[in-house]
Amino acid sequence: MVTAAKMAKMGVPSTQVKKMRADMLQPHPLAQREVVPSRLKKLKEHLDLDAIGVLHVVQYPIAGKNGYWIIDGQHRWRALIDHGLGEWEVEVKLHLDVKDDARASGLFLKLNDRSTVGPYDKFQNELKAKEEDAIGMNDIALAHGCRISRQSADGCIAGITHLRKAYRVDGGNALNKSLGTLIASWGKRAAALEGKMIEGVTLVYARFNGVIDQASLAKKLAKYPGGPSGLIGDARGLTEFHKGSLTRCIAMRVIDTYNLGRRDGKLDPL
Repeated sequence: MVTAAKMAKMGVPSTQVKKMRADMLQPHPLAQREVVPSRLKKLKEHLDLDAIGVLHVVQYPIAGKNGYWIIDGQHRWRALIDHGLGEWEVEVKLHLDVKDDARASGLFLKLNDRSTVGPYDKFQNELKAKEEDAIGMNDIALAHGCRISRQSADGCIAGITHLRKAYRVDGGNALNKSLGTLIASWGKRAAALEGKMIEGVTLVYARFNGVIDQASLAKKLAKYPGGPSGLIGDARGLTEFHKGSLTRCIAMRVIDTYNLGRRDGKLDPL
């Protein structure tokens, strides 16, 4: 495959700007965020044909269909289509060096680095672009029979921002132990797999690496009054006195719970 660097060395441009009818384009089925209804509604209500701007597009076969796929600008494109203006010619920047889904996802991340792309949409594109952190987080979740999700539900890990922080503490080791403990304590209940909860328990494992008796901690957490929701509620109450983050206060409650009734091997407070 001819890369952008090779194209530049050969004197071949990696992009081409051209005019195309809107109805010749389609949003990329993988390297795109979900449509934000409120944003689309605003664009449709205040559609300015002189302010459509440039749409970033790639061209290669996807599922056997060759087409021009929008990487950036799908809300503006959809506003045109919904107004019945498919014949309107838009300015397109065609990225000639992007010929697979991983590169398309990487281009999406590059183009939207400073825009309001949600954490989950960014994660999905990082996963398709084979970025190390995204693959690592996803592998750990799958190893525990869970999946990373936009919304909280049983068996789903919500709160990608907290999950990312937990992973980056030590490259996933503490995160792996945290998920194992939470699932051993409360199963795959939604409250147990909240991002804040996972990050809080991960902080404890990262701080006391190799010291914690995981089985003992799981048994004690399983008996916590009110379960995971009760622990989060108590931690939220601590934030009023300690002025710390909720995740840090969750870690404090986990440490207190682990130390309860222990004569030896108590953990120091955070």
